[in-house]
Amino acid sequence: MFPDFTRGVVVGRNIDNKSKIRELEEELRLLEERTRTDQALEKYKEHPNLSSWMKAFRAFDINPNSCPPSIVNLVKRIRKGATIPYINTVVSLINRTSLKYLVPCGGDDLDSVSGNLILCYAEGNETYRPLGKPDDLENPKPGEIIYKDSSDGNVLCRAWCWRNSDTTKITEDTAFVALNVDGLPPVTAEMTRDMTEDLAGKLEAFCKAEVEVHILDARNPSFTLR
Repeated sequence: MFPDFTRGVVVGRNIDNKSKIRELEEELRLLEERTRTDQALEKYKEHPNLSSWMKAFRAFDINPNSCPPSIVNLVKRIRKGATIPYINTVVSLINRTSLKYLVPCGGDDLDSVSGNLILCYAEGNETYRPLGKPDDLENPKPGEIIYKDSSDGNVLCRAWCWRNSDTTKITEDTAFVALNVDGLPPVTAEMTRDMTEDLAGKLEAFCKAEVEVHILDARNPSFTLR
């Protein structure tokens, strides 16, 4: 359904996620201010990068107003005056990448995953624990695009890039991650690669991580961890 979709993946090992990086926090605040004042984001849902995700959500019967793509929700919050908290360095790098390039970006603690990670259509019997609500249990809609753990059907992210799971949330103690950068036209495969390489470089510099980068598309839909 989305032949031009590209996902960049940064795998990071031996991460130090306990330190707060002043340079990163300062960049986040600058990106927030740009997001608040950028005239191109005055009608943010019409921005080409964001509207492509709104249309994609509608294509698989998800209302993007009630279940907004993560980048749409992030821009909306900032345009309404919110400040994005510095939860930890990896999460802040995810937010920085999203705001800098206006694309969905997310990540998971791989030590909380036991099988393969698969982006696929839901059957409806998979399980999901919302971020911040680990005691709640939900099932995705049949046909919804989900990101799941193949071993147990645990959903890491609902509606492609709407909401992450509490099960694989990234904390200060996280040491092994997969970070995703998603591109739909007008974002090209080359742009996705550049954004992913940028994120990998920052993860290496700020978290002393050992990194590897993979680019997934219709012709190269999978990779095996080294």
